[in-house]
Amino acid sequence: MIRRRSAGFTLIELLVTIGIGAILVMLALPSFTEAIRSNRVTTAANQMLATVNLARGEALRSKSSAHVCPRNDTGTACGSDWTKGMLVWTDENGNGKFEEAEVKRVVEPQQGIQLKFGNFTDIAFDERGRPQPLKAFAFSMQASVCKTNAETRRDFAINRMGQVSMTRAKCQ
Repeated sequence: MIRRRSAGFTLIELLVTIGIGAILVMLALPSFTEAIRSNRVTTAANQMLATVNLARGEALRSKSSAHVCPRNDTGTACGSDWTKGMLVWTDENGNGKFEEAEVKRVVEPQQGIQLKFGNFTDIAFDERGRPQPLKAFAFSMQASVCKTNAETRRDFAINRMGQVSMTRAKCQ
């Protein structure tokens, strides 16, 4: 009797391999989703830190006040909703009012991020890099969808000297 040598996989072997692969993907997906969420918060936090530091640096460099404010619906002026993005501008002519020609940077909004700014609609720095009014500011951001006890919240504090600090915290 002649034996034939088969090359390849049988249908049963292929289905078992696909089934094991599907189970492994289902086990890994929740942790991968949390990693993506954490990465989004980290990216948004770094962008916020860079934006506030840019405004402070512009105030020191230009010897005029600098502001970070939320964009309006059209993105061409200051508004009241921080989730629509931000504008960094300097008051070069000293009139204390926003003018489109004074914009230094337009910051696009981050998707999947929730911002909590309290009751202030503007972060301003004087020509010496101190916040205006001369008081400390605090605000936070976190993922829109949070897993319990996940450290996907960032708390920001701007002290009276204008230094910005950021700490990680558990989602609320």
